[in-house]
Amino acid sequence: MKKTPTNNSHDLINGLVNSNGTLDQDTTFFANIFFDSPIGIYMVQNGKFIFVNPEFQKISGFDEKELIGTESLRIVLPEDRERVRNNATRMLKGERHVPYEHRVVTKNGEIRWIIETVTSINYKNRRAVLGYFMDHTEHERAKEAMSLSEDKFRKAFRSSPDWFVISTLEDGFYIDVNEAFLHTTGYSREEVIGHTSTELGIWAQPEDRIEMTRVLKEQGAVRNLEARFRTKSGEIRHVLWSAEVIDYGEEKCLIAVTRDITDRKRAEQESLAREKLQGVLETAGAACHELNQPLQYIYLLLSEAQEENPNSKVLEQIKDQCNRIKSITAKLEKVTVYQTRDYIKGTKIIDIDKASGEQTVRE
Repeated sequence: MKKTPTNNSHDLINGLVNSNGTLDQDTTFFANIFFDSPIGIYMVQNGKFIFVNPEFQKISGFDEKELIGTESLRIVLPEDRERVRNNATRMLKGERHVPYEHRVVTKNGEIRWIIETVTSINYKNRRAVLGYFMDHTEHERAKEAMSLSEDKFRKAFRSSPDWFVISTLEDGFYIDVNEAFLHTTGYSREEVIGHTSTELGIWAQPEDRIEMTRVLKEQGAVRNLEARFRTKSGEIRHVLWSAEVIDYGEEKCLIAVTRDITDRKRAEQESLAREKLQGVLETAGAACHELNQPLQYIYLLLSEAQEENPNSKVLEQIKDQCNRIKSITAKLEKVTVYQTRDYIKGTKIIDIDKASGEQTVRE
């Protein structure tokens, strides 16, 4: 913005305008300053326009004939008129030294933001007001758009079902977290803000955060990192973690969005269990079919042998073991769930009794 003319310039300005409202031929240099200025310039006397330069006309949309002799507050938005009057009066009295903002209504009805400065001058031996008038609309629109954007972000941050977190990049100090984070982790805001994720033990595997920090420093962003987070109660939640590095004050921070996929993980595990059970059932069915045929033939041979040796204890023991095999195959045919029990050397095997719905007392 060009500087406001000083008091020493007022005498020069006074001589620019003749009584008929035209400029003298020998004042071309000064006329160019006013007429070619990128800032709107106007003069007001007794509350009415007596001079407006082309830039002022361009901003307002009114031509010179429509403005000269009209009330200066005519183009000011009605809601802003009292504020403009007060600010102008204070500036003319020397009580205000910075430009003030207000809105005007252009000829076509558009509302535009203006930055204005006024100073008192003498014109034809009478007091007048010299004003400087700058269009500030685009800046105000940008500010308004930014404000709307920030408002939308704040609403998204607070109301999102995903976890939103702002924390320092290096140490992981929590600066802000949303309600979803607090609700899922079980912490209160006081327990989180100002503390680090390491202090709270949020990362179930701390090495994941170390790796995440390295990637963020190198690439500036992380997308859908699968991790495990620990809640206040100790429960482990499976999450997808995304973050970007941002400048927050004078420190590098990160804004992270975390999506809880624990239910999805559980569903996947249940699906795998069902697939495993299906494999078990198919294997059990095939095994039972293959075992039952030779088992029936063994029973036939045992029956013939016992007729010849009715008191043979060995044949009786063989028959008991065959009955046991038959019982096992019968249980396998009833398997409907996948349950295991501990076996040797820390391994596990299918618990046929539980899987078939039968509880057998083992010897």
